[in-house]
Amino acid sequence: MRELISPWSQHMHSFYEYKRLCGYKYERAESVLYMFDRYYAELGIKELRFSRDIIEPFLYLKPGERIGTQTGKASTLRQFGKYLFINEIIDDVYIIPPISRRGEKEYIPYIYEKGELIDIIEYFENYEISDIPGGFKPLPNTLNAVTIAVKILMSTGMRLGEVVNLKMNNIDFDNNLFYIDTAKNDNQRIVPISETLKHEITGYLFKTPFNIGKNDFLLYVDYGNRISNYNISYYFKKALEACGIKQRNECRKRIHDLRHTFAVMSLTQLQHTEENINLSLSYLSTYLGHKSIYETQKYIWLTPVLFKDIKGKMENYSQFIMDIFDEGEKFDEED
Repeated sequence: MRELISPWSQHMHSFYEYKRLCGYKYERAESVLYMFDRYYAELGIKELRFSRDIIEPFLYLKPGERIGTQTGKASTLRQFGKYLFINEIIDDVYIIPPISRRGEKEYIPYIYEKGELIDIIEYFENYEISDIPGGFKPLPNTLNAVTIAVKILMSTGMRLGEVVNLKMNNIDFDNNLFYIDTAKNDNQRIVPISETLKHEITGYLFKTPFNIGKNDFLLYVDYGNRISNYNISYYFKKALEACGIKQRNECRKRIHDLRHTFAVMSLTQLQHTEENINLSLSYLSTYLGHKSIYETQKYIWLTPVLFKDIKGKMENYSQFIMDIFDEGEKFDEED
């Protein structure tokens, strides 16, 4: 950890080491602690004080800062405050309340319509002319690899990094399963795949002009040249341009929003067969690899057809309705 100079330095070091021993990477939190240390030193306070009048000005948004920056700082200091309280380091500790991230326009996800998804797939499948927007570099398997990657993203809601890191031995063709070794939050999980997607993957392997071994990655643009996140994102963006898919309101068009689109469609479909919204959210949370149901509940906002019905069910089935509709979490770049 970087050098600290405020009266809090010893306790911040102890708190940081405690979190690291608990298994947290805590890289971003280290920066927050460093900034607070410098902020506190500039205040010129010699004693240990963790009061509201000191903490809140540190959290104020500066010009150009995002709400996500504010909530990240608040999260770290909230944990540090609890650490101070539990260890009885000082008597008066201000515990920062949750900050609502609802309404941050910059992070509203783009939910693709069914027709747009079809257009994107047709663009890749029927690609022939190299001088139109989205032209592929002359590597033998680029088009083939990008096409199947986009199909996997649409069909499973997986993160782009998870798809790029898929190996052949992560695929169980007999039981239609993907085994994700290392996902976000260092999770391991199993992702069921459809018979159709399995057929598409075998078609991709058949069209690949070189052999992919059982211990190799699934996606290559050339022999020994693995595909990258950038490859897929770049050509996906070109596909959006070629298909004339334009931005709606403040929503940015990103490949990561295929995951959000999958989640919204899945939640809608689940509610056609499952009366208990809590169970629907639980199923989806497990499938998507979220740390908790609170990461999944945000998709309720994006199901307008079911919104009123879902809200009523939440009131009947759960006590965290206020968390969802008053303190909902925002959408971030990587979910």
